[in-house]
Amino acid sequence: MKGNKKQSRETLSYTSLFAFIFLMSSASHLGIRTSLPTRCTSNLPPLIHLHVEVLWKTYIAMVVLGLPTFTSLIRTLQNNPFIAIACGITSEDGVPTKYAYSRFVGKLSQPKHVVMVKNIMRSLTRSLYEVLPDFGKSVAIDSTDLKAWSNGAKKRVSDPDARWAVKLDTSGKKKFYFGYKLHLLADTQYELPIAANVTTGSINDSRVASRVLSQARFTHSKFHPDYVICDAGYSSDKLRSLIKRQYRAEPIIKVNKAHKKALFIETDDWKAIYNRRSSIERMFGRLKCYRRLNNVTVRRIQKVTVHCFLSLIVVQAQALHSAADNQMTSIRQCVHAIA
Repeated sequence: MKGNKKQSRETLSYTSLFAFIFLMSSASHLGIRTSLPTRCTSNLPPLIHLHVEVLWKTYIAMVVLGLPTFTSLIRTLQNNPFIAIACGITSEDGVPTKYAYSRFVGKLSQPKHVVMVKNIMRSLTRSLYEVLPDFGKSVAIDSTDLKAWSNGAKKRVSDPDARWAVKLDTSGKKKFYFGYKLHLLADTQYELPIAANVTTGSINDSRVASRVLSQARFTHSKFHPDYVICDAGYSSDKLRSLIKRQYRAEPIIKVNKAHKKALFIETDDWKAIYNRRSSIERMFGRLKCYRRLNNVTVRRIQKVTVHCFLSLIVVQAQALHSAADNQMTSIRQCVHAIA
């Protein structure tokens, strides 16, 4: 009896969370109307067409559960009927194959569908503005490295879009990697994403800062932050002037030591505001540990863009789920205990 109650609670937990995330990131926004055939087996009819909604829901479930690969997702769907039912799969034959997922990711990476995935994030951002008080008043901009699913040392690399880049690690040493960058603008109070952009690893951070700011304004016309916080990698008179003039915000940007003309005395109040920047670092940590941001198993920048935006979409939708249940303290949580 206790086992049945535990199973029912587990089913309810999966179903309620997934249902909300599926609703907030509905596949109907993608405009992909065609169904995808699974790989045929000797026990099945020649063609079994999967509805795109099942592929989308299971793909989202993979991000929610932090599963590293499609193989692990298929195994989870086969071994856990509660998750399969929550995703709309009613039989073992309804579990998609790796071939179906490969084709689905290929469709998602088409330019028109990449735009639609970005529009889902924009829609969720607008919802966060409506639900959370003072959302977007204090924001930070930063980037994180994403290693490509390719060996950059080979003469013919399998991912021609990826580039070599260098960054400083926590100890101040140079770190070389082959891949991409996720540039993110996030709210520092709630630690939630507002706008994002994916580039190759060699692109300078300060060049993309104005782009994510304009994307935030495009997403929500009332994007008027009080503070825009950045580290020394964004130290630029041009960016400071842009933030003051166009966004009527105060730029809290640490001065690069080489930028001697911009040096000033950092007051205690300035330092207190600048320390809010650590919130975006924590968010990157949660995205990489729990929302498979670090598990890049696709190639080419369009597919990597979809990969990154799905992680951000899940974080936003889960925050809205917590806010709808009046669980404001759970907005940032990535792991939920099943009682």
